[in-house]
Amino acid sequence: MTEVTLRPITTDDLPALFENQYDPASAAMAGVPSKEEADFYAHRERVEANPDNVTRAVVVDGELAGDVVSWADEGGRHVGYRIAQRFWGRGIATTALQLFLKEITERPLNADLLRSNVGSRRVLEKNGFRLLAPSEEPIDREPDSYYFCLD
Repeated sequence: MTEVTLRPITTDDLPALFENQYDPASAAMAGVPSKEEADFYAHRERVEANPDNVTRAVVVDGELAGDVVSWADEGGRHVGYRIAQRFWGRGIATTALQLFLKEITERPLNADLLRSNVGSRRVLEKNGFRLLAPSEEPIDREPDSYYFCLD
């Protein structure tokens, strides 16, 4: 049986997390362009320095598999995750988000994803997120994205 756990991200995790986000398939699925190495490390430094952000490493059977993050902005609190491609299709993102939601208790919690990312849609739905109706979506929404909320 696969064991999924969360733990704080360490500097030793950053090379693997860089590779995760640099993977073309992962970047396409997330709809977030890959960052070059210097930009990635600068971004992670800013993320970790902000006390409003919560970041966790996703560990599968003792191996780093990705990360899950939460941040706040003018649109509220958000959640996102990225799992390395070799771990896709095994329910790891669903379990990781379930664990993370026990820690991040602020509601509502928002998530957005590309309409083409059916896997992440299922992850969100399995964790109780609902698809927002067009009248509830952010004003500056991307036309190829879905917006979800956990109340």
